[in-house]
Amino acid sequence: MYSCCSSSRKETGSGKTLAFGLPILQRLLEERDKVEKLISEYQEADERIASRGFLRALIITPTRELALQVTDHLKEVAKPTNVRVVPIVGGMSTEKQERLLKSRPEIVVGTPGRLWELMSGGAVHLTELHSLSFFVLDEADRMIENGHFRELQSIIDMLPVTSGSDDAQSHNTESCVTVSSLQRKKRQTFVFSATIALSADFRKKLKRGSLKSKPNDGLNSIETLSERAGMRASAAIIDLTNASILAHNLEESFIECKEEDKDAYLFYLLSLHGQGRTIIFCTSIAALRHISSILRILDINVWTLHAQMQQRARLKAVDRFRATEHGILIATDVAARGLDIPGVRTVIHYQLPHSAEVYVHRSGRTARALSDGCSIALISPNETSKFAGLCKSFAKENFRRFPIDISYMPEVMKRLSLARQIDKILRKDSQEKAKKSWLERNAESIELVLDDNDSEDERVNKHKQKKASSAHLKKMQQELNTLLCRPLQPKTFSNRFLAGAGVSPVLQNQFEELARQKLADSNTSAQNKRRKLVIIGQDCVEPLQALRSTGEEACQDLKEIAEKRKNMENLRRKRKEEKKRLHDQRRKQRKKLKGGS
Repeated sequence: MYSCCSSSRKETGSGKTLAFGLPILQRLLEERDKVEKLISEYQEADERIASRGFLRALIITPTRELALQVTDHLKEVAKPTNVRVVPIVGGMSTEKQERLLKSRPEIVVGTPGRLWELMSGGAVHLTELHSLSFFVLDEADRMIENGHFRELQSIIDMLPVTSGSDDAQSHNTESCVTVSSLQRKKRQTFVFSATIALSADFRKKLKRGSLKSKPNDGLNSIETLSERAGMRASAAIIDLTNASILAHNLEESFIECKEEDKDAYLFYLLSLHGQGRTIIFCTSIAALRHISSILRILDINVWTLHAQMQQRARLKAVDRFRATEHGILIATDVAARGLDIPGVRTVIHYQLPHSAEVYVHRSGRTARALSDGCSIALISPNETSKFAGLCKSFAKENFRRFPIDISYMPEVMKRLSLARQIDKILRKDSQEKAKKSWLERNAESIELVLDDNDSEDERVNKHKQKKASSAHLKKMQQELNTLLCRPLQPKTFSNRFLAGAGVSPVLQNQFEELARQKLADSNTSAQNKRRKLVIIGQDCVEPLQALRSTGEEACQDLKEIAEKRKNMENLRRKRKEEKKRLHDQRRKQRKKLKGGS
């Protein structure tokens, strides 16, 4: 592992952290052994031999969660070695992180923003980089996205120059603080990602320096980033991905539905197949808030994770999700990369991602290492062409259609309808309270007194409306709670004639469980307790098992989908032109009428 530089492309869940973590620890331990040997020989600790307290490895990740995860993994491995690992991320106390840096840890893991904030603020430990032996960029492709991580360029520009003659290197080293010759080896640069695209003549470009860009130029490609980070032409490029990029033990599937029915199918999946940890991905925070609110009203406990949350809340959500066997996490693409949470059995794409690359990272939260997992995409008619594009990116003509038992959907829709009505009322009340609170705060800030100009009758009517709305809300909540206390029943199930269609062993066991549950509920005073038995008529199995047992292959005719997309675009264009023509016609008529008058 002692090549000067390396660029690695690995599929998600393949163990990138230890791929750079172990060489770092190995190098530090070997140096420590050599120092101890020299000290024992000379019987004194010469400062030139045993200089310590310098930063030896700097690891940069694109997200806070990934930085903390890498830190935890390295700490666990380095526990017997006394090598110190410190995380430096945003959303946490700067003063506390400055105190941690004063202990002069050998390894620092951080995000570009907070790292540069402390570096530019004069944090000594982060600016003494002459002993830096390892520089690691994890999830490097995320680092080069437009508008992201501009601070990374400044950090890279502060790194000591690794190219040049040996004389120049020795001169640079001697001008620094005294450093052991054991630490004067060339810096090793690691660039890791699940997706890396390098040109065929990448090494030649590095050799002749044609990748060099101006200091103000952005890091617009992996190649430019690698060159700026000190990558040499002799770099080892390691590709450990398989041909399909996605993990081989990942089962992919989809459900076709209308946009307004996505909530129903999501509730169906979580109710009938809510086994193991599940992550639901959305592309927008608005969609995340919508479905998290609906699911909580439906008595399904979920955690959320998105970029607008405070760092403490984000960490708390991840920790609780990690600690719950059948936990559900609803997240934006901030959780799509790098997070390693064991036991994630299912990934649900509530909204399709904007690129195939993000789809790879999302789906990579399950089926990690040697485990298997399932990915389910909810496809609305508007997303059909985008889904076809994903299939084309992965050279897939067939996708498995996730099996749906339609006989349960009436019960699902009944519960969902009530939940939506309740959510609408609660959201309206919340918006009114927020508006009133905002008005009062701003009036108070400028010392204004708000007058209530409503008449007595208006106040009485408002009070009556509020009371009626509150009673209606309470009634719907009671109705929904009654439904949620019952297991989901198929449309063919008869409450009057239980044995009309025969009693299977599964059904018989479920009847016995219902009887025990009813007896237990009658002996306790707890109300609105969520049912233990979720469905009647079949076992509650995880999605992967259901997909393997009854899922069917669905062929994606890409030409047909492209033709449909073209027809839809033509139809939209014609409608737009017709609308514009009618608008112009009405405008001319109005001008004509004005001129005649």
